Amino acid sequence: MIALVFLSTLPFYGQKLRLGVTAGLNVSTLSEPGNLYDNEALKTGFGGGLEIKYAFNETFGIRSGLVYEQKGFRKDGEIFHHDEKITGMYHYLTIPLLIEGSIPVTGDARLYGVTGLYSGFRCYSENALTFEGTESMTAPDEENINSTDWGWTFGGGVQTSAGKHQMQIGFRYSLGLSEVLESQPDDRNKSVLFGVTLLF
Repeated sequence: MIALVFLSTLPFYGQKLRLGVTAGLNVSTLSEPGNLYDNEALKTGFGGGLEIKYAFNETFGIRSGLVYEQKGFRKDGEIFHHDEKITGMYHYLTIPLLIEGSIPVTGDARLYGVTGLYSGFRCYSENALTFEGTESMTAPDEENINSTDWGWTFGGGVQTSAGKHQMQIGFRYSLGLSEVLESQPDDRNKSVLFGVTLLF
């Protein structure tokens, strides 16, 4: 709130510089480098936070922010002759640094695309083990999970005006490039955030 009040006093705020909020559904899994998805069950969670955007002109700009993302994985299998489901819940505060470009389509609507890098800092982690539909064990797993994550992000969507503000509806795919689990060094975070962003 203090940052929004300060930014709103700048002469170029609302023209070149905008602060906003974003929220949506995060769909994630773990897979080896080079794989977008390895046919394991997907885990869903929340994704949302603050965004900041600086426009060089009507077409190009840069953006960053601080986004809370609930990532993880689900794996179904059999152990000790029982149906088993393992769910990993890994929550991160991520900071993206993205280049954005857009083109007009009709009226004040524009198609936009983003690409760049992100870095993430783990703030919570937990593994849950379920046998035949009954949860039997939930335990923190901070020692086995690296405290940071980084990778490449790309995405896009539709942007339109909402009064004096901008609204974007779209997605971001995050391709993790760093090791997540010490016990499974080939696994990487892979996630898609489907969300709505309102830029003031």
